[in-house]
Amino acid sequence: MNEFVEVIGVEHLKTILSTLTPEDIVKPAYDNWAAGIKTGHTVLNLENGHVYGLGIELNQLPLADDIYIELYTIKSHEEPLSEEEFFSAKEYGEFLEFSSEDPCEYIPDIITEFCEMKGIDEYERTVGLLAYNFEKNEQANYNIWESRILNKYYDAIYENHNPFEFSQSSL
Repeated sequence: MNEFVEVIGVEHLKTILSTLTPEDIVKPAYDNWAAGIKTGHTVLNLENGHVYGLGIELNQLPLADDIYIELYTIKSHEEPLSEEEFFSAKEYGEFLEFSSEDPCEYIPDIITEFCEMKGIDEYERTVGLLAYNFEKNEQANYNIWESRILNKYYDAIYENHNPFEFSQSSL
């Protein structure tokens, strides 16, 4: 039995993509990511056009009844930003000094403690830097990025979609 699902059209998808800021794309993935526990995804639901975050634990399968494409992913085993990326050169020097003051004491989240001490909004800075990196690395050429998303769209809605494959009848 075939089940038919209505999905958004290509023009609607392009409109949605053009209205998303880099922060709109990275924030849902970051909000659903947990180091070593969950991979964070930002997905676009192809039935209703909503963009949302999805956190998937190792060996957990995503919801099968949702038709979506991934826009951005932070893997559970990766650290989205290094300490050097996170801090300015001056802050990084101060951070290294701060973190080496008591080497006997293990502080699981020394970055958070340093940020609180210095009045740095760790969450806002992280999201801002992820958005900056995404824009610089992924969206530097918007047309190429959009084409990658469109290929994911076609893969999701057409079985065995290959944009470079031509049938005899199309020649």
